[in-house]
Amino acid sequence: MRARGVPATLLLLLFAIEALDANRRKQKDKVIPNTINICDISDRDSKVHCYCEQSQEYNEAEKTECWVFNGGIQKSDPLWSSFSSQSNIQTLAFNVRADGGLDFVPTKVLQFLRRLKNFSIKFSSIPKIDSYTFANLSAVQEMTFTKNKIKILSKYAFYNMPNLTVLTLDENRITELVTDTFYSLPALQKLYFTSNNISVIQDGAFRHLVNLLELELDRNNISELKKESFNGLANLQRLDLRRNKLAVLNSFTFTELWNLQELLLDYNDIYIMAQRTFDGLSLLKKLSLSHNKLVTLPSGLFEGVRGLTALNLRHNKLQRFTFDNLRPIYDNLKNKNSYIYLEGNDFDCNCHLAWMHRLRHEAKSVKVRTSLENFICKFNVDPSMNSHLAYFERSVISSNNLYEIDDKSDIKDYSDTDDFFHEEADEIYDEPKLAKKANDKTLLQIPVELLPCPQEIKTVTDRTYTYPSQNEAKDYRNLILNSRSHKYEDPIKL
Repeated sequence: MRARGVPATLLLLLFAIEALDANRRKQKDKVIPNTINICDISDRDSKVHCYCEQSQEYNEAEKTECWVFNGGIQKSDPLWSSFSSQSNIQTLAFNVRADGGLDFVPTKVLQFLRRLKNFSIKFSSIPKIDSYTFANLSAVQEMTFTKNKIKILSKYAFYNMPNLTVLTLDENRITELVTDTFYSLPALQKLYFTSNNISVIQDGAFRHLVNLLELELDRNNISELKKESFNGLANLQRLDLRRNKLAVLNSFTFTELWNLQELLLDYNDIYIMAQRTFDGLSLLKKLSLSHNKLVTLPSGLFEGVRGLTALNLRHNKLQRFTFDNLRPIYDNLKNKNSYIYLEGNDFDCNCHLAWMHRLRHEAKSVKVRTSLENFICKFNVDPSMNSHLAYFERSVISSNNLYEIDDKSDIKDYSDTDDFFHEEADEIYDEPKLAKKANDKTLLQIPVELLPCPQEIKTVTDRTYTYPSQNEAKDYRNLILNSRSHKYEDPIKL
Protein backbone atom coordinates (compact mmCIF):
# COMPACT_ATOMS: atom_id res chain seq x y z
CA MET A 1 0.00 0.00 0.00
CA ARG A 2 1.32 3.44 -0.90
CA ALA A 3 2.17 5.55 2.17
CA ARG A 4 -0.02 8.59 2.38
CA GLY A 5 1.60 11.68 0.86
CA VAL A 6 4.76 9.89 -0.26
CA PRO A 7 5.33 9.49 -4.02
CA ALA A 8 5.96 5.96 -5.27
CA THR A 9 9.30 6.83 -6.87
CA LEU A 10 10.60 8.26 -3.61
CA LEU A 11 9.56 5.12 -1.73
CA LEU A 12 11.43 2.93 -4.21
CA LEU A 13 14.53 5.07 -3.78
CA LEU A 14 14.36 4.81 0.02
CA PHE A 15 13.98 1.03 -0.14
CA ALA A 16 17.00 0.78 -2.44
CA ILE A 17 19.16 2.89 -0.12
CA GLU A 18 18.11 0.81 2.91
CA ALA A 19 18.94 -2.44 1.06
CA LEU A 20 22.36 -1.10 0.06
CA ASP A 21 23.15 -0.09 3.64
CA ALA A 22 22.11 -3.52 4.90
CA ASN A 23 24.38 -5.21 2.39
CA ARG A 24 27.32 -3.02 3.44
CA ARG A 25 26.72 -3.88 7.11
CA LYS A 26 26.56 -7.56 6.22
CA GLN A 27 29.88 -7.43 4.36
CA LYS A 28 31.53 -5.49 7.17
CA ASP A 29 30.40 -7.95 9.82
CA LYS A 30 31.23 -11.00 7.73
CA VAL A 31 34.07 -13.12 9.09
CA ILE A 32 35.71 -15.62 6.79
CA PRO A 33 34.66 -18.96 8.28
CA ASN A 34 37.33 -21.47 9.22
CA THR A 35 40.06 -19.17 7.88
CA ILE A 36 42.99 -17.99 9.96
CA ASN A 37 43.95 -14.36 9.66
CA ILE A 38 47.58 -14.70 8.64
CA CYS A 39 48.34 -11.33 10.22
CA ASP A 40 47.16 -12.58 13.60
CA ILE A 41 48.48 -16.12 14.08
CA SER A 42 48.50 -16.83 17.81
CA ASP A 43 49.54 -20.50 17.65
CA ARG A 44 53.19 -20.63 18.69
CA ASP A 45 53.59 -24.00 16.96
CA SER A 46 52.58 -22.60 13.61
CA LYS A 47 55.14 -23.18 10.87
CA VAL A 48 54.62 -19.68 9.49
CA HIS A 49 54.33 -16.37 11.30
CA CYS A 50 53.60 -13.13 9.46
CA TYR A 51 53.99 -9.50 10.42
CA CYS A 52 51.64 -7.08 8.71
CA GLU A 53 52.40 -3.38 8.71
CA GLN A 54 49.80 -0.77 9.71
CA SER A 55 46.76 -3.04 10.16
CA GLN A 56 46.06 -6.67 11.05
CA GLU A 57 42.34 -6.58 10.25
CA TYR A 58 40.95 -8.85 7.56
CA ASN A 59 41.77 -7.67 4.03
CA GLU A 60 43.45 -4.48 5.22
CA ALA A 61 47.13 -5.46 5.13
CA GLU A 62 49.15 -4.23 2.15
CA LYS A 63 52.72 -5.13 3.22
CA THR A 64 53.43 -8.47 4.88
CA GLU A 65 56.63 -10.26 5.90
CA CYS A 66 56.48 -13.94 6.85
CA TRP A 67 58.98 -16.24 8.59
CA VAL A 68 59.01 -19.99 8.06
CA PHE A 69 60.00 -22.03 11.16
CA ASN A 70 59.76 -25.45 12.73
CA GLY A 71 61.25 -27.88 10.29
CA GLY A 72 59.36 -27.06 7.16
CA ILE A 73 55.91 -26.79 5.62
CA GLN A 74 54.27 -28.89 2.89
CA LYS A 75 52.46 -27.80 -0.27
CA SER A 76 49.23 -29.32 1.09
CA ASP A 77 49.33 -27.45 4.39
CA PRO A 78 45.97 -25.66 4.95
CA LEU A 79 47.82 -22.57 6.12
CA TRP A 80 48.43 -21.50 2.51
CA SER A 81 44.68 -21.03 2.04
CA SER A 82 44.68 -18.60 4.95
CA PHE A 83 46.28 -15.98 2.74
CA SER A 84 42.79 -15.42 1.35
CA SER A 85 42.21 -13.49 4.60
CA GLN A 86 44.47 -10.74 3.23
CA SER A 87 43.68 -10.55 -0.47
CA ASN A 88 44.84 -6.92 -0.73
CA ILE A 89 48.52 -7.56 0.03
CA GLN A 90 50.79 -5.70 -2.41
CA THR A 91 54.20 -6.62 -0.92
CA LEU A 92 54.88 -10.13 0.37
CA ALA A 93 58.21 -11.52 1.59
CA PHE A 94 59.10 -15.00 2.87
CA ASN A 95 62.22 -15.48 5.01
CA VAL A 96 63.07 -19.08 5.82
CA ARG A 97 64.67 -19.48 9.24
CA ALA A 98 65.09 -23.27 9.27
CA ASP A 99 67.23 -25.26 6.87
CA GLY A 100 64.95 -27.08 4.46
CA GLY A 101 61.97 -25.17 5.80
CA LEU A 102 60.70 -24.35 2.32
CA ASP A 103 61.68 -26.33 -0.77
CA PHE A 104 59.05 -25.12 -3.26
CA VAL A 105 57.49 -21.88 -4.44
CA PRO A 106 54.17 -21.44 -2.59
CA THR A 107 52.17 -20.75 -5.75
CA LYS A 108 48.88 -21.43 -3.98
CA VAL A 109 49.37 -18.19 -2.09
CA LEU A 110 49.69 -16.21 -5.30
CA GLN A 111 46.24 -17.17 -6.55
CA PHE A 112 44.66 -15.24 -3.66
CA LEU A 113 46.75 -12.07 -4.08
CA ARG A 114 45.62 -10.44 -7.29
CA ARG A 115 46.98 -7.04 -6.23
CA LEU A 116 50.47 -8.36 -5.43
CA LYS A 117 53.23 -6.12 -6.84
CA ASN A 118 56.38 -7.20 -4.96
CA PHE A 119 57.16 -10.81 -4.10
CA SER A 120 60.36 -12.23 -2.55
CA ILE A 121 61.74 -15.43 -1.02
CA LYS A 122 65.07 -15.66 0.80
CA PHE A 123 67.06 -18.49 2.41
CA SER A 124 64.85 -21.32 1.12
CA SER A 125 65.97 -24.67 -0.34
CA ILE A 126 64.13 -24.45 -3.66
CA PRO A 127 66.10 -26.59 -6.16
CA LYS A 128 64.14 -25.75 -9.28
CA ILE A 129 61.66 -23.27 -10.70
CA ASP A 130 59.34 -25.21 -12.98
CA SER A 131 57.71 -24.10 -16.18
CA TYR A 132 54.82 -21.65 -15.79
CA THR A 133 55.41 -21.27 -12.05
CA PHE A 134 54.64 -17.56 -12.26
CA ALA A 135 52.48 -17.53 -15.37
CA ASN A 136 49.92 -14.76 -15.82
CA LEU A 137 50.68 -12.76 -12.67
CA SER A 138 49.58 -9.54 -14.29
CA ALA A 139 50.07 -7.15 -11.35
CA VAL A 140 53.55 -8.24 -10.16
CA GLN A 141 56.26 -5.64 -10.82
CA GLU A 142 59.27 -6.93 -8.86
CA MET A 143 60.41 -10.41 -7.80
CA THR A 144 63.44 -11.34 -5.68
CA PHE A 145 64.78 -14.85 -5.04
CA THR A 146 68.08 -14.47 -3.18
CA LYS A 147 70.04 -17.28 -1.48
CA ASN A 148 67.54 -20.01 -2.29
CA LYS A 149 69.86 -22.78 -3.58
CA ILE A 150 68.09 -22.68 -6.95
CA LYS A 151 69.93 -24.82 -9.51
CA ILE A 152 67.56 -25.01 -12.47
CA LEU A 153 65.40 -22.48 -14.26
CA SER A 154 63.07 -24.35 -16.61
CA LYS A 155 61.77 -23.09 -19.93
CA TYR A 156 58.92 -20.62 -19.46
CA ALA A 157 59.63 -20.40 -15.73
CA PHE A 158 58.81 -16.72 -15.99
CA TYR A 159 55.94 -16.52 -18.44
CA ASN A 160 53.47 -13.79 -19.37
CA MET A 161 54.06 -11.28 -16.61
CA PRO A 162 53.23 -8.04 -18.43
CA ASN A 163 54.25 -5.64 -15.62
CA LEU A 164 57.37 -7.34 -14.25
CA THR A 165 60.19 -4.76 -14.35
CA VAL A 166 62.86 -6.16 -11.96
CA LEU A 167 63.86 -9.80 -11.46
CA THR A 168 66.62 -10.72 -8.98
CA LEU A 169 68.11 -14.22 -8.73
CA ASP A 170 71.35 -13.43 -6.89
CA GLU A 171 73.33 -15.92 -4.78
CA ASN A 172 71.80 -19.15 -6.00
CA ARG A 173 73.37 -22.20 -7.71
CA ILE A 174 72.12 -21.73 -11.25
CA THR A 175 74.49 -23.36 -13.75
CA GLU A 176 72.86 -22.69 -17.11
CA LEU A 177 70.59 -20.12 -18.74
CA VAL A 178 68.38 -21.88 -21.26
CA THR A 179 66.40 -20.55 -24.20
CA ASP A 180 62.86 -19.33 -23.49
CA THR A 181 63.15 -19.20 -19.71
CA PHE A 182 62.04 -15.58 -19.95
CA TYR A 183 59.02 -15.32 -22.23
CA SER A 184 56.49 -12.55 -22.72
CA LEU A 185 58.01 -10.14 -20.21
CA PRO A 186 57.61 -6.89 -22.16
CA ALA A 187 58.27 -4.56 -19.18
CA LEU A 188 61.38 -6.27 -17.74
CA GLN A 189 64.21 -3.74 -17.42
CA LYS A 190 66.59 -5.23 -14.83
CA LEU A 191 67.76 -8.84 -14.53
CA TYR A 192 70.30 -9.85 -11.86
CA PHE A 193 72.27 -13.12 -11.59
CA THR A 194 75.15 -12.09 -9.30
CA SER A 195 76.97 -14.96 -7.54
CA ASN A 196 75.63 -18.08 -9.20
CA ASN A 197 77.47 -20.96 -10.95
CA ILE A 198 76.50 -20.01 -14.50
CA SER A 199 78.90 -21.45 -17.07
CA VAL A 200 76.59 -21.81 -20.08
CA ILE A 201 74.41 -19.22 -21.79
CA GLN A 202 72.39 -20.89 -24.52
CA ASP A 203 71.97 -19.04 -27.81
CA GLY A 204 68.97 -16.77 -27.50
CA ALA A 205 68.60 -17.14 -23.74
CA PHE A 206 67.58 -13.46 -23.59
CA ARG A 207 66.03 -13.14 -27.04
CA HIS A 208 62.57 -12.13 -25.76
CA LEU A 209 63.83 -9.42 -23.40
CA VAL A 210 63.66 -6.63 -25.94
CA ASN A 211 63.31 -3.87 -23.33
CA LEU A 212 65.94 -5.04 -20.84
CA LEU A 213 68.26 -2.19 -19.73
CA GLU A 214 70.52 -3.84 -17.12
CA LEU A 215 71.95 -7.37 -16.99
CA GLU A 216 74.25 -8.47 -14.16
CA LEU A 217 76.13 -11.75 -14.63
CA ASP A 218 79.04 -10.99 -12.32
CA ARG A 219 80.66 -13.60 -10.03
CA ASN A 220 79.85 -16.64 -12.17
CA ASN A 221 81.86 -19.23 -14.15
CA ILE A 222 81.34 -17.93 -17.68
CA SER A 223 84.36 -18.75 -19.84
CA GLU A 224 82.98 -18.20 -23.34
CA LEU A 225 80.83 -15.56 -24.99
CA LYS A 226 79.30 -15.52 -28.45
CA LYS A 227 77.31 -12.77 -30.10
CA GLU A 228 74.33 -15.19 -30.09
CA SER A 229 74.50 -15.10 -26.29
CA PHE A 230 73.06 -11.61 -26.39
CA ASN A 231 70.46 -11.94 -29.15
CA GLY A 232 67.43 -9.78 -28.43
CA LEU A 233 69.17 -7.33 -26.10
CA ALA A 234 69.16 -4.44 -28.54
CA ASN A 235 68.16 -1.95 -25.82
CA LEU A 236 70.54 -3.14 -23.10
CA GLN A 237 72.52 -0.23 -21.59
CA ARG A 238 74.58 -1.90 -18.87
CA LEU A 239 76.27 -5.33 -18.86
CA ASP A 240 78.22 -6.59 -15.83
CA LEU A 241 80.50 -9.59 -16.45
CA ARG A 242 83.02 -9.01 -13.68
CA ARG A 243 84.67 -11.90 -11.84
CA ASN A 244 84.02 -14.63 -14.38
CA LYS A 245 86.52 -16.87 -16.23
CA LEU A 246 86.71 -15.15 -19.59
CA ALA A 247 90.08 -15.51 -21.32
CA VAL A 248 89.50 -14.66 -25.00
CA LEU A 249 87.18 -12.09 -26.56
CA ASN A 250 86.52 -12.64 -30.25
CA SER A 251 85.42 -10.21 -32.94
CA PHE A 252 81.85 -8.92 -32.78
CA THR A 253 81.23 -10.54 -29.37
CA PHE A 254 78.95 -7.69 -28.32
CA THR A 255 77.68 -6.58 -31.72
CA GLU A 256 74.02 -7.29 -30.82
CA LEU A 257 74.16 -4.72 -28.00
CA TRP A 258 73.59 -1.63 -30.11
CA ASN A 259 72.60 0.63 -27.21
CA LEU A 260 75.14 -0.56 -24.63
CA GLN A 261 76.70 2.30 -22.67
CA GLU A 262 78.54 0.50 -19.86
CA LEU A 263 80.53 -2.74 -20.13
CA LEU A 264 82.28 -4.20 -17.06
CA LEU A 265 84.82 -7.01 -17.61
CA ASP A 266 87.04 -6.61 -14.55
CA TYR A 267 88.59 -9.55 -12.65
CA ASN A 268 88.56 -12.09 -15.49
CA ASP A 269 91.49 -13.91 -17.15
CA ILE A 270 91.36 -12.00 -20.43
CA TYR A 271 94.67 -12.08 -22.24
CA ILE A 272 93.55 -11.84 -25.89
CA MET A 273 91.10 -9.45 -27.54
CA ALA A 274 90.43 -9.34 -31.26
CA GLN A 275 90.78 -6.02 -33.06
CA ARG A 276 87.02 -5.87 -33.62
CA THR A 277 85.89 -7.16 -30.23
CA PHE A 278 83.87 -4.04 -29.49
CA ASP A 279 82.61 -3.30 -32.99
CA GLY A 280 78.94 -2.37 -32.96
CA LEU A 281 79.09 -0.58 -29.60
CA SER A 282 78.85 2.90 -31.04
CA LEU A 283 77.13 4.25 -27.90
CA LEU A 284 79.54 2.73 -25.38
CA LYS A 285 80.76 5.32 -22.89
CA LYS A 286 82.39 3.23 -20.17
CA LEU A 287 84.69 0.21 -20.62
CA SER A 288 86.33 -1.44 -17.60
CA LEU A 289 88.95 -4.18 -18.04
CA SER A 290 90.93 -3.93 -14.83
CA HIS A 291 92.55 -6.97 -13.17
CA ASN A 292 92.95 -9.08 -16.30
CA LYS A 293 96.03 -10.48 -18.10
CA LEU A 294 96.33 -8.22 -21.12
CA VAL A 295 99.86 -7.83 -22.42
CA THR A 296 99.10 -5.91 -25.61
CA LEU A 297 96.14 -4.17 -27.18
CA PRO A 298 95.37 -4.76 -30.86
CA SER A 299 95.73 -1.78 -33.14
CA GLY A 300 92.41 -0.06 -33.74
CA LEU A 301 90.70 -1.68 -30.76
CA PHE A 302 88.83 1.53 -29.94
CA GLU A 303 87.89 2.44 -33.51
CA GLY A 304 84.42 0.97 -32.98
CA VAL A 305 83.80 2.77 -29.69
CA ARG A 306 84.59 6.36 -30.58
CA GLY A 307 82.14 7.64 -27.97
CA LEU A 308 84.13 6.12 -25.09
CA THR A 309 84.80 8.62 -22.31
CA ALA A 310 85.81 6.29 -19.47
CA LEU A 311 88.48 3.58 -19.70
CA ASN A 312 89.86 1.41 -16.92
CA LEU A 313 92.84 -0.86 -17.72
CA ARG A 314 94.40 -1.00 -14.27
CA HIS A 315 96.30 -4.08 -13.08
CA ASN A 316 96.95 -5.87 -16.35
CA LYS A 317 100.35 -6.72 -17.83
CA LEU A 318 100.40 -4.04 -20.51
CA GLN A 319 103.84 -2.95 -21.68
CA ARG A 320 102.82 -0.35 -24.24
CA PHE A 321 99.98 2.12 -24.61
CA THR A 322 100.73 4.59 -27.38
CA PHE A 323 98.95 7.61 -28.71
CA ASP A 324 97.89 5.46 -31.66
CA ASN A 325 96.00 3.22 -29.23
CA LEU A 326 94.30 6.23 -27.72
CA ARG A 327 93.73 8.31 -30.84
CA PRO A 328 90.05 7.34 -31.54
CA ILE A 329 88.96 8.44 -28.05
CA TYR A 330 91.62 11.02 -27.14
CA ASP A 331 89.36 14.07 -27.53
CA ASN A 332 86.67 12.44 -25.35
CA LEU A 333 89.11 12.20 -22.45
CA LYS A 334 89.33 15.98 -22.30
CA ASN A 335 85.71 16.18 -21.19
CA LYS A 336 84.53 16.99 -17.71
CA ASN A 337 83.13 13.56 -16.77
CA SER A 338 85.80 11.37 -18.38
CA TYR A 339 88.52 9.20 -16.82
CA ILE A 340 91.34 6.87 -17.78
CA TYR A 341 93.16 4.50 -15.40
CA LEU A 342 96.35 2.69 -16.42
CA GLU A 343 98.09 2.07 -13.10
CA GLY A 344 99.44 -1.31 -12.12
CA ASN A 345 100.80 -2.38 -15.53
CA ASP A 346 104.34 -3.05 -16.76
CA PHE A 347 105.03 0.26 -18.48
CA ASP A 348 108.54 1.59 -18.94
CA CYS A 349 108.94 5.36 -18.87
CA ASN A 350 109.32 5.61 -22.63
CA CYS A 351 108.47 8.33 -25.12
CA HIS A 352 105.36 6.46 -26.26
CA LEU A 353 103.75 7.74 -23.03
CA ALA A 354 104.50 11.37 -23.91
CA TRP A 355 100.82 11.93 -24.71
CA MET A 356 100.16 11.97 -20.94
CA HIS A 357 101.91 15.34 -20.65
CA ARG A 358 99.63 16.83 -23.25
CA LEU A 359 96.40 15.29 -21.92
CA ARG A 360 97.22 16.39 -18.37
CA HIS A 361 97.04 20.03 -19.49
CA GLU A 362 94.08 19.71 -21.83
CA ALA A 363 91.77 17.58 -19.65
CA LYS A 364 88.88 19.21 -17.79
CA SER A 365 88.19 16.09 -15.73
CA VAL A 366 89.76 16.09 -12.28
CA LYS A 367 89.85 12.27 -12.44
CA VAL A 368 91.94 12.31 -15.61
CA ARG A 369 94.31 14.90 -14.24
CA THR A 370 94.72 13.13 -10.90
CA SER A 371 95.25 9.75 -12.55
CA LEU A 372 97.96 11.09 -14.85
CA GLU A 373 99.68 13.04 -12.08
CA ASN A 374 99.98 9.83 -10.03
CA PHE A 375 100.93 7.54 -12.89
CA ILE A 376 104.03 5.45 -12.09
CA CYS A 377 106.31 3.74 -14.63
CA LYS A 378 109.74 2.06 -14.57
CA PHE A 379 112.57 4.42 -15.45
CA ASN A 380 115.35 2.16 -16.74
CA VAL A 381 118.12 4.31 -18.26
CA ASP A 382 121.86 4.85 -18.11
CA PRO A 383 122.92 5.83 -14.56
CA SER A 384 124.40 9.03 -15.96
CA MET A 385 120.81 10.18 -16.54
CA ASN A 386 120.20 10.47 -12.84
CA SER A 387 121.89 13.83 -12.61
CA HIS A 388 119.72 15.23 -15.42
CA LEU A 389 116.55 13.89 -13.81
CA ALA A 390 117.58 15.28 -10.43
CA TYR A 391 118.11 18.66 -12.05
CA PHE A 392 114.54 18.73 -13.32
CA GLU A 393 113.07 17.51 -10.08
CA ARG A 394 114.79 20.29 -8.18
CA SER A 395 114.70 23.24 -10.53
CA VAL A 396 111.56 22.59 -12.56
CA ILE A 397 109.11 20.61 -10.46
CA SER A 398 109.81 21.46 -6.86
CA SER A 399 110.65 25.16 -7.04
CA ASN A 400 108.13 26.17 -9.69
CA ASN A 401 105.19 23.85 -8.92
CA LEU A 402 105.09 22.88 -12.54
CA TYR A 403 101.80 21.01 -12.36
CA GLU A 404 99.92 23.26 -9.99
CA ILE A 405 96.63 24.58 -11.29
CA ASP A 406 97.09 28.30 -11.83
CA ASP A 407 93.46 29.29 -12.09
CA LYS A 408 91.85 28.47 -8.74
CA SER A 409 88.39 28.86 -10.25
CA ASP A 410 89.11 25.73 -12.27
CA ILE A 411 89.20 23.66 -9.10
CA LYS A 412 85.66 24.60 -8.19
CA ASP A 413 84.48 23.87 -11.71
CA TYR A 414 86.14 20.48 -11.95
CA SER A 415 84.88 19.32 -8.59
CA ASP A 416 81.31 19.92 -9.68
CA THR A 417 81.18 16.69 -11.66
CA ASP A 418 78.31 14.28 -11.93
CA ASP A 419 79.35 10.99 -13.55
CA PHE A 420 76.57 9.23 -15.36
CA PHE A 421 78.24 5.94 -14.50
CA HIS A 422 77.61 3.60 -11.62
CA GLU A 423 80.08 4.07 -8.80
CA GLU A 424 82.01 0.82 -9.21
CA ALA A 425 84.84 2.67 -10.90
CA ASP A 426 85.43 4.67 -7.76
CA GLU A 427 86.21 1.53 -5.78
CA ILE A 428 89.75 1.74 -7.13
CA TYR A 429 90.44 4.49 -4.64
CA ASP A 430 89.90 1.96 -1.86
CA GLU A 431 92.62 -0.36 -3.14
CA PRO A 432 95.96 -0.22 -1.35
CA LYS A 433 98.63 1.68 -3.24
CA LEU A 434 101.50 -0.38 -4.56
CA ALA A 435 104.84 0.14 -2.89
CA LYS A 436 107.22 2.16 -5.01
CA LYS A 437 110.27 0.30 -6.27
CA ALA A 438 113.72 1.77 -6.70
CA ASN A 439 113.30 2.53 -10.40
CA ASP A 440 109.67 3.66 -10.21
CA LYS A 441 109.11 7.26 -11.22
CA THR A 442 106.12 9.52 -11.59
CA LEU A 443 105.87 9.97 -15.35
CA LEU A 444 104.79 13.60 -15.35
CA GLN A 445 107.84 14.50 -13.29
CA ILE A 446 110.01 13.33 -16.18
CA PRO A 447 110.15 15.88 -19.00
CA VAL A 448 109.43 14.56 -22.47
CA GLU A 449 113.03 15.21 -23.54
CA LEU A 450 114.27 12.86 -20.85
CA LEU A 451 112.00 9.98 -21.88
CA PRO A 452 114.11 7.33 -23.65
CA CYS A 453 113.04 6.01 -27.04
CA PRO A 454 114.29 2.45 -27.52
CA GLN A 455 114.97 1.37 -31.06
CA GLU A 456 111.99 -0.99 -31.23
CA ILE A 457 109.50 1.85 -30.82
CA LYS A 458 111.43 4.51 -32.69
CA THR A 459 108.84 4.48 -35.48
CA VAL A 460 106.13 5.33 -32.98
CA THR A 461 107.75 8.58 -31.97
CA ASP A 462 109.78 9.31 -35.07
CA ARG A 463 112.68 10.68 -33.08
CA THR A 464 116.10 9.58 -31.87
CA TYR A 465 116.74 9.75 -28.17
CA THR A 466 119.62 11.97 -27.03
CA TYR A 467 120.57 13.17 -23.59
CA PRO A 468 119.49 16.79 -23.11
CA SER A 469 121.78 19.62 -22.25
CA GLN A 470 120.90 22.07 -19.51
CA ASN A 471 119.82 24.59 -22.14
CA GLU A 472 117.48 22.02 -23.65
CA ALA A 473 116.07 21.36 -20.21
CA LYS A 474 115.31 25.05 -19.77
CA ASP A 475 113.65 25.12 -23.18
CA TYR A 476 111.44 22.20 -22.17
CA ARG A 477 110.47 23.94 -18.94
CA ASN A 478 109.33 26.97 -20.92
CA LEU A 479 107.36 24.73 -23.25
CA ILE A 480 105.35 23.23 -20.39
CA LEU A 481 104.77 26.55 -18.65
CA ASN A 482 103.43 28.06 -21.86
CA SER A 483 101.32 25.05 -22.79
CA ARG A 484 98.07 26.67 -21.88
CA SER A 485 98.45 29.47 -24.35
CA HIS A 486 100.08 27.52 -27.18
CA LYS A 487 98.76 24.60 -29.10
CA TYR A 488 100.64 21.37 -28.40
CA GLU A 489 102.36 19.45 -31.09
CA ASP A 490 101.26 15.87 -31.63
CA PRO A 491 103.04 13.88 -28.88
CA ILE A 492 104.11 11.37 -31.48
CA LYS A 493 106.40 14.04 -32.88
CA LEU A 494 107.69 15.26 -29.54
